[in-house]
Amino acid sequence: MFDSLSSGYNHLIKHLVPGPKSISYFVPFILLPTALCIPPSVLSRWQVASLFLPLIFALLIHAWSCMGGLDVISVNVIQWSFVLLVCYDPRKTFRRLLRQPNFVSSSKDNIQYAEGELLYVEEPYPMTLTKRIPWVLTLLVSLRFANWKTGEPSHDHKQPVKPVTRTAFCKHAILLAIQSYIILDTTSLLVKDDPYFHNPNLSITSHWSPPSMKLPQILLSSLSMLPVRLIRSTIIALQAYALITQGGSLPTIPVVMLNGLGFWPDEWSPHTWPIFFGPFSAVSEKGLRGLWGTWWHQTNRYLSTPGRALAKVLGVRTSSTTGYMLQVVSAFGLSGLMHMGLIPPEPRGTEMTAMEMRLYVGSFFWMQALGIGLEVAVARSIGRLFPGWCGSRLGKSGTLLWVVLWFSYTLPILAVPFRQLNYSKYPPVPISLIGWLSGRGWWVW
Repeated sequence: MFDSLSSGYNHLIKHLVPGPKSISYFVPFILLPTALCIPPSVLSRWQVASLFLPLIFALLIHAWSCMGGLDVISVNVIQWSFVLLVCYDPRKTFRRLLRQPNFVSSSKDNIQYAEGELLYVEEPYPMTLTKRIPWVLTLLVSLRFANWKTGEPSHDHKQPVKPVTRTAFCKHAILLAIQSYIILDTTSLLVKDDPYFHNPNLSITSHWSPPSMKLPQILLSSLSMLPVRLIRSTIIALQAYALITQGGSLPTIPVVMLNGLGFWPDEWSPHTWPIFFGPFSAVSEKGLRGLWGTWWHQTNRYLSTPGRALAKVLGVRTSSTTGYMLQVVSAFGLSGLMHMGLIPPEPRGTEMTAMEMRLYVGSFFWMQALGIGLEVAVARSIGRLFPGWCGSRLGKSGTLLWVVLWFSYTLPILAVPFRQLNYSKYPPVPISLIGWLSGRGWWVW
């Protein structure tokens, strides 16, 4: 039985999804919290960075060598380590915001203040190890620095995050999960009948015909009137959105329930964090900047930190156009590198090598920095020539059209490696309500 499980796991991480294959993969998960638990009185900021960061990097290089390539989690670990050990000095400047409704501080190190009806206490780096460990572990899971003061005014003025009730959070998560299921179910049936998603040699503009489904003809006819590139790019976008929202909604419900029962700390409960996605109105207001900076999930927002740090070293204001673009290039440059880890080291039945497919994935994210730079330049020119135009209804419509056109040409680049891997033959949902209603049956796995 063990041999069978081992063989299945090796097949999985070689040909489908990259994953750990050595102990060196896991050691950095211990080294990073260990580094942050060492007080400044023992090792300075740069001593900790120079000691632990090369060691973490060396271990991950060995892990990647054993795996035959990158994976998302390990790349995330080295990037997160660089941000916390080099770009910031958490032991000196970070303060955790704790909700303490019945607590009266007697320490001058703890700054107590009210935010609405809630009372918060700023907790600096603890002096005792027993308090330091939960402080550090909470920091490590706070990728968006929610309920943390970092010393950056642009971040700190948004803290603390106003929590929602557990009931409201779970209701929202359930609605998101239902929405995601409907999107995945519908788009999967469209993908199943579209040869573009099964033949990597077909162009995005190759012939498309409506699926043979028992659905209202007016709906199918309406689809036929749209440009083929727009239809297929929209399918790609919807599936990416639905997969991410599904993963960010369903798993959080049991965690929040455990918190309600007292088995999970508030700081680690998703209902105390910022909402996963922001308002979609940001897309029509600010285009790609609003899409990536406000609407889309901000889990990897910390990847802009190296660009911010570089701007400070160069003496560039982070709020200036140059400072902003340094952060954009940093965020998408590192994000592209991280997402390259989605490609397995030994893909089967593909015409491309693993590295070629990784470069396609990375290129999609790297191009976003180019698009934002172009958008900033054009928006500034239009703002000077036609003051107030960008905020008008016509301006917002034009901005939304620009975003649609941009992704109609860039999303197909992201789809190339996944078409090569023929991921479309694996339906993301086992039970199809749309399939049952259209006469195709309800079980699709």
